[in-house]
Amino acid sequence: MKTAHRMALPILFCITLMAQNALANNSPTAWLQSFDKKLQPLVKNTKQNNAKILQILNQMMNFDALCRASLGNHWDARTEAEQKEFSQTLRALIEKNVVKRLGDTTGKNANAISYTGEKINGDNATVTTIVRDGQGPRAAEFEIVYKLAKKGNAWIVVDMDTDGVSLVSNYRSQFHSIITKEGFDKLMQKMKDKLAE
Repeated sequence: MKTAHRMALPILFCITLMAQNALANNSPTAWLQSFDKKLQPLVKNTKQNNAKILQILNQMMNFDALCRASLGNHWDARTEAEQKEFSQTLRALIEKNVVKRLGDTTGKNANAISYTGEKINGDNATVTTIVRDGQGPRAAEFEIVYKLAKKGNAWIVVDMDTDGVSLVSNYRSQFHSIITKEGFDKLMQKMKDKLAE
C-alpha cells in the first residue's frame, strides 16, 4: 500500500499547476502550467481548507476511470456494491495522501518543474515534466509523464508515470497480488486499515 504515498507527489504538483484561465488556451501543457492562485492560500491550513482542496483535486482527476483500471480484470468480478466500496476507499486514500503532501511540500519548491514535451493524439495527450523535489545539491529529480484525456473543453488526468512507473499499473499489480493470494475482502481490509492510520 506504499503506492498511495508515492503517487501523492505527482498529483500534488499537478494540482498546484491548475487554473481557470488554462481552459482558454485549451492546451494540456497550459492546463498543467497555470498556477492555481486560489490554492496557494489554502495550503497554509490544509485541515481548515480540506474540502476546497479536494474540490480542486476532483476537477483534475478522473477517479472513476483510475479506480476501475487499477482493479483490472477483477473489476467485472465484483458486485456493484463492492465496486462502489473499493472506489470510495481508494479515492479516500489518494485524497488523504495528497492533502498531507500539500501541507508538507507546497511552497518549498517554486519553479521546480520543467516541461520537456507534449504529445496530443485526438482526445488523449501526454505531458512530460522533470520535477525537482527538495533544495540544494541533494535534491532529487525525477520524470513525471501525465496522461490526460479530453473532457469537454478541458483536460483530465487519467494516469501518471513516475520515472517510467505507471500509477495505474502499479496499483493494479499490488491489488492483483493481494486478491489472488488473500482475496478481495483482505484487500479491502488492508486499504481501510491504511486509511485509518
